[in-house]
Amino acid sequence: MAETASPTDWSDEMREEHLRRTARGGWSRIRPQVTMMLLIGAIMEGAPLTREELGPFVATHDNPDGALTHSCWDTGDEFDEEEAAEAAEALPGQVTDATRYAAQYGLPPLETIDDVITLLVAAKVLHEIPDSTGRLRLHPTHPLPFPSDVLPLSDEEEQVQRELRMSLIYSDDSFEIIGMFEPEGRRLEEITTSLQRLARAIDGDPHDARQAVLLLLGEGDFTATEDVAAIPLHKVFRLRCDWQKFDQSRIALRGVNDDGQIAVTLPED
Repeated sequence: MAETASPTDWSDEMREEHLRRTARGGWSRIRPQVTMMLLIGAIMEGAPLTREELGPFVATHDNPDGALTHSCWDTGDEFDEEEAAEAAEALPGQVTDATRYAAQYGLPPLETIDDVITLLVAAKVLHEIPDSTGRLRLHPTHPLPFPSDVLPLSDEEEQVQRELRMSLIYSDDSFEIIGMFEPEGRRLEEITTSLQRLARAIDGDPHDARQAVLLLLGEGDFTATEDVAAIPLHKVFRLRCDWQKFDQSRIALRGVNDDGQIAVTLPED
């Protein structure tokens, strides 16, 4: 793992990168669920928080004040009968995984929200540093490590995490390519291109273009007439979009509404 730091001053760009890594860099899969929410809350106030000040970011119906002594396994979700059964079935495996994470740092099994913060500090994902008055405050590491950098994941989970990291790295490039299918608001079914041409379009290199196209193909709504994983950089191929599948599986951003909120179209599925 590369050396990281715990800066005291955060720019808007650093916060955006932290949130991207938290939500899309694999932490959303780590249980207990409060882990991700603690990492998000740690940078939301613009100044380092104490443990107690961080608690309200993981408040639930049964823990409205975000007490750190509350169970870290309370998701706060209102499940229907089927969802509740699925959650109950998954819980023992999640507890086993979390126990393994804690054991790597000589910690007991995770029971409370405070236990999760202690694990994140032990893993140097958060740094607990005294302020000028001696109060300990939590400073997130920047850049935020990926879960596989600091936690003993299973082989299966490690594979999922690798795919998530690839998505995080090349998603912006893939969005640029999607934009090529919607010139001036029109929706094209197909474009003829090459990896060299795509590299120029995304202001990257052909390797970036190849990985971005592979990311699109992995979603099932794009297809190519050549094997993009092995195609020469100059080879011309056709890239196609199935808009029906696209609308069924992807969230579409539609700008900002009159109230200043981001307007989205949710996938049909």
